[in-house]
Amino acid sequence: MQRRLWLLVGAAVAVMVLAISATATTKVAGSKRGAALAAAPFAQAWANVPRTTAGRKAKDVLVFGGEQDPAGFNGLQATQSSFWAVMEGNTPVIRGAYIIDNKGQYHLDVASAVTATKTNLTITIRPDAVWNWGGKKVPVSPADFAYTWKQIVDPNNQAASTTGYDQISGYTIKGAHTIIFHWKPGKPFADYRDLFGSGSLYPSKALGGLDWNTLWANCVCGTDGKPVSNGPFMLTNWTKGQGVTLKSNPFWYGKKPGLKEIDFKLLTDTNSEIQAMRGGEVDAIFPSPQTALSELVHQSGLTYNATPGFVLEHIDIQTGPQGHPLLKQLWMRQAIALAINRHSLIQAIFSSYSPGQKPLNNLMYLIGPDSVSHFTKWNTAPKKALALLKSHCTGGPSVPTRGNTAIWTCNGQQASFRWFTTVGNQRRATSEAIFDQQLGAIGIKINPTFMPGPPVLFGKVLPSHDFDLAEYAAVFGSPDPSTQDATFTTGAGQNYTTYHNATVDKLISAGEKDLNPTTRKATYEKVDTLLANDLPQFPLYNSPVILVHKSAVKGMEQSNNPVSEGPTWNAEQWHW
Repeated sequence: MQRRLWLLVGAAVAVMVLAISATATTKVAGSKRGAALAAAPFAQAWANVPRTTAGRKAKDVLVFGGEQDPAGFNGLQATQSSFWAVMEGNTPVIRGAYIIDNKGQYHLDVASAVTATKTNLTITIRPDAVWNWGGKKVPVSPADFAYTWKQIVDPNNQAASTTGYDQISGYTIKGAHTIIFHWKPGKPFADYRDLFGSGSLYPSKALGGLDWNTLWANCVCGTDGKPVSNGPFMLTNWTKGQGVTLKSNPFWYGKKPGLKEIDFKLLTDTNSEIQAMRGGEVDAIFPSPQTALSELVHQSGLTYNATPGFVLEHIDIQTGPQGHPLLKQLWMRQAIALAINRHSLIQAIFSSYSPGQKPLNNLMYLIGPDSVSHFTKWNTAPKKALALLKSHCTGGPSVPTRGNTAIWTCNGQQASFRWFTTVGNQRRATSEAIFDQQLGAIGIKINPTFMPGPPVLFGKVLPSHDFDLAEYAAVFGSPDPSTQDATFTTGAGQNYTTYHNATVDKLISAGEKDLNPTTRKATYEKVDTLLANDLPQFPLYNSPVILVHKSAVKGMEQSNNPVSEGPTWNAEQWHW
């Protein structure tokens, strides 16, 4: 389970009996068996896709514009984990114990019952759940759950995350449908619903002997190269740089899919996505947020849906020794928060293509009724910010002044801070210009540096703690608040701000083990209250997730949870 991802852009088989399944052939292309398996070429499927909307409608085929290539389809493996792997090859193909709907709510899926206690996690599998392996029915079994756990915690495997799985000490299989996992003593995992989810369950019989680190790099298939699925669709075709084909699975236990085929055609340029939608070449897109999308907002025949996502755009404030000394002072962090006008920022960025965006005021619960607004006390108040600075510093402006050049000096240190963010992102370039003006008006200077996300900002700068202020987005892999545990626990891997609060540590430790939803929620709300007081991080807004589709396509329900499920969370409901 990938707990937290960095967002680099604005803002992720039915009739396949033996004849079709055989098209996913075994290719002898590498020394490891997992690397030798590949799906049939995308071009084979694409050649039979009608080029007109009417033609696709007549054949129950839908073309979805894919913005990025998957890195592979083993979504729990570190080098293959990506949003488009989840969307194209995991959620519609591999189903788990639970599925998360478009409102962030959990529903039993492969499991008919799940019970968690302080000692055990018991999962009962619905008796009609089966794998379709090349046209053969193979029951989903306790052995599949056991295999999955073993692979994730195997130190020889490169798991994207072992969180929660590493709190299991072993298991007991009870009958044909039940497995009981045993927690390590005193370590129940309260976020158990995010274990063995969509894309996080493996067909043990179909994969026997394959190298877990390389399996599904080029297909979702068994040892013979034939497609395998326990979801509504099967992945039959894929070619990197071209696209992915899913065909309906006749053995799936749920509602019969309304489409016979979904083709994800790679369109890596947003302008190309827009033109393809307007020209009728594709039937749906899930684009990165940007102003060019305003062309589609009111276009006749299209349904345009923009909704706040589990995507946290925020400012990290460095409180450790490698940051600016003044940022260790609470009053300076308060002044920065009070100077920033999040409402005007959101209006400037989103008004044309995602109206209705609002400031985010909770770092633990991004969306829904649990998102109590603890950060509203930092709504813009430049005069209050200036008063704080006047009481500790000298040399700044007497009143907030646009274009001001007088910078405060506090304890012998100038209020001038390094500001880091990602390069090539117009939205963040706009943010920096707005923050430069708003902070400058009260005598705080920021010195921006734009850098590549994965290799530099996320790979080097943030982990080194050598920064002052940094704006970026964290994509939550789950609606559960424990996604943020490693961000605010002292010394944790994603605590880039060097934040330390002993009370927060104790509360997070308690929340991780509390199986009572009511008391657990109260614990995490206490955490957020303390974060709002301490300001190691300042939330800006939920980046929107945008789904555009032809209005003739029914059943598409936008998901605000782009990482765990994406818009394909209910692909079986899609129909013309």
